[in-house]
Amino acid sequence: MRFSKYFKLKNPSKRTIDRSNNISRFEWIKKYGTDITITIVFAIFLTLLFPAGKSFQFTDLKEGRVYVGSEIIAPFTFPVNKNNEEYAADIKEAKSQVAPVFTNNPEIELAEKQKLNNFIGTIKSLLSSQDTYYSDVQNVVKNEGIIISDDDLINLFVAGEAKSAYQPNGGVTSEIVKKRLEIFSVIVHAIEELVKEFYSTGILDQPRDKVDPGSKKVSVRKNNHELLEDLNYYFDPQDVNDKFLEKLRNNYKIDDWKIKIAYQFGVHFIVPNIIFDDQETLNRVEDAIANVPLAKDQVLAGERIIDSHERITKYHIERLNSLAVAKAEQGDTQGFWGWFLPYLGKFLYVLFILSIFIIFLWRSNRALLENRKQLLLIVLTIAIVAIITFLLNQFSLSSFLIPVTLGAIIITIFFDSFIGILVTLVISLLVGAIRGNEYAITFISLFASSVAILTVSRVRTRNWVLRAIAAIAVAYTLAIMVNGLVNYQPFREILGDVGYGLINGFLAPIFAYGLVIIFEFVFEMTTDMTLLELSDLNQPLLRQLALQAPGTYHHSILVGNLAEAATEAVGGNALLARVGSYYHDIGKMEKPGYFVENQTKGRNPQEKLTPSMSSMILLNHVRKGVDMAKQNSLPNEIIAFINQHHGTGLIKYFYQKALEQSSEDSVSENNFRYPGPRPQTIETAIVMLADGIEAASRTMKNPPPNRIKGMVEQFIDERFKSGELDESPLTLKDLSKISEAFQKILIGIFHGRIEYPDPVDKNNKKGVTFNKE
Repeated sequence: MRFSKYFKLKNPSKRTIDRSNNISRFEWIKKYGTDITITIVFAIFLTLLFPAGKSFQFTDLKEGRVYVGSEIIAPFTFPVNKNNEEYAADIKEAKSQVAPVFTNNPEIELAEKQKLNNFIGTIKSLLSSQDTYYSDVQNVVKNEGIIISDDDLINLFVAGEAKSAYQPNGGVTSEIVKKRLEIFSVIVHAIEELVKEFYSTGILDQPRDKVDPGSKKVSVRKNNHELLEDLNYYFDPQDVNDKFLEKLRNNYKIDDWKIKIAYQFGVHFIVPNIIFDDQETLNRVEDAIANVPLAKDQVLAGERIIDSHERITKYHIERLNSLAVAKAEQGDTQGFWGWFLPYLGKFLYVLFILSIFIIFLWRSNRALLENRKQLLLIVLTIAIVAIITFLLNQFSLSSFLIPVTLGAIIITIFFDSFIGILVTLVISLLVGAIRGNEYAITFISLFASSVAILTVSRVRTRNWVLRAIAAIAVAYTLAIMVNGLVNYQPFREILGDVGYGLINGFLAPIFAYGLVIIFEFVFEMTTDMTLLELSDLNQPLLRQLALQAPGTYHHSILVGNLAEAATEAVGGNALLARVGSYYHDIGKMEKPGYFVENQTKGRNPQEKLTPSMSSMILLNHVRKGVDMAKQNSLPNEIIAFINQHHGTGLIKYFYQKALEQSSEDSVSENNFRYPGPRPQTIETAIVMLADGIEAASRTMKNPPPNRIKGMVEQFIDERFKSGELDESPLTLKDLSKISEAFQKILIGIFHGRIEYPDPVDKNNKKGVTFNKE
């Protein structure tokens, strides 16, 4: 049967454009105002990713290629700017010429010397008395924070005499007092001379290896004077103690214990007095950088920069880039309009690119435009690639590292190939614009992304990542080599670009895999990768179904086969249809025995129930199935199959039975109808048809093909005329394809069987029973 005689569906297809002109301007603005605002804000964001204050007229020129345009003559005199490497080298040189600035703080020296004199005076006063106990001297030293061994301090207390002269709780003789004062004077003399020498020279508060100026000079300010000194002239704070001890041993012929005392007393009062002025140093470095000239040459007005079909050299690129910058600077000097118009042009440029995406979606898939969650995913994907492009620009890295294929893979996996190629076109154009009208990368990215889209358009196994890596790597290699040959690019440079393309091809699918997992969770969307996991018949829910309701399980598998073939025929998501079929009847697990496919002969619990109670049980399996799906965290796309696979269909058997058992007025048809909703997608509509047709086919025994065809067409016709398909996107042409696909599968299931003759027993010549195929 052909369905063309029913020319119009009761409700137009979702793929048909809504042409209602009754909406007022205010309502139109209210409906689409937010979308327009988001588009403008996103366009402004992308515009800001363009490097500011820079013209891109010549940025696509590459050294070693042939310039095929017309000759370029300097329109005005302009300076030739240094390239990034030269300018960075000059800045480094300028910074190295700035001597770090230090300040000699005399107050530190005065304060420490005063502390030293007070300490020496206290110790000398104690040593001058016979009644002084050793503990008195020891306490003064400890209170000052000086760490010194008891042996050395006792030697000073008894003036180097035998330890027997030391009395912990008593004084010493006058001879010892006199002698220890003489010893202490020698120690003090050495301390004072060295402390004076160290402070006179100066002690840095920064280690030399941290200062490390290129010139090995430091600038030291003292009393409004500033001197440029050798860094090594000053004492390093890390080795000042070693230097002090070294000078004690070399300059003074005294005993080791005296040297130890002089060292411990002296270094305690030596602190850095040459203080680093980081702010002044930073200011001088910034001034030095500011004074580094940007230009290294000059091009006069009317001077030829490059001629047509001339090989491009570094000399040409420097002058052409300098001309582009000079043109941009001229615009900046022309006031607000000179600054605003280039940005306006970039903004409109981005807006025109985005309009390609919006217009095509408006014509082909308006439902996607009205789905904010899905649109946000697309916007985020575009933004990720655009930001990566911006960062690669900032670090002057190759454009072949831009992962346009990353966006292509993500969008194709979440949506379909058409949306994938549409978003890829938008991303590729944006990348070319952000790179400075470098549209060679646009065409290369389009080619590589198209290959990536073909690779991931049907994800059926987890090894799609490996296939995508290989395919994208080959695509980049071919596209880059063709581009290099067309532009007369040196072979070595082509190989370098191919290397970047291979890195891109390797990393993009891996990062895409990770982002798909994240986006699935964040946006609550389902991809083929999740469906593959759910299609595993060892899933706990499917195993439970097989054990508790084996008839329903077998029915679901057959429905999956029918739905997959039919969905494939009309271009829908066959994997989604198959997985949805597996789970559409899980609600029957609650009371499996009340459903005919799970009943054994002679046992039908429904016979003991009233029609209304039986219909309630049947209706309840939908609600129970939804509850079970949510408890097991099934995606919303799968739950839709449970909700919609009966639509608002009527349970005719029990409705008719109820009519027979009571008056017609007392039976409400609504009590025997499924709550719906009707199927909203191609896949759920096909599963509805497959579910009913598979159940109807069970009533036939060895039917011929024409009977199968009649049953299928009659069932689809009945669902069509009842309005159950009105809210789905299926067309009449689709219904014909679905019918043919169903017939093919069912004819295969009810294939003809060969009647084998009974074998004959050679001994008694009697027939023996033999199983028939």
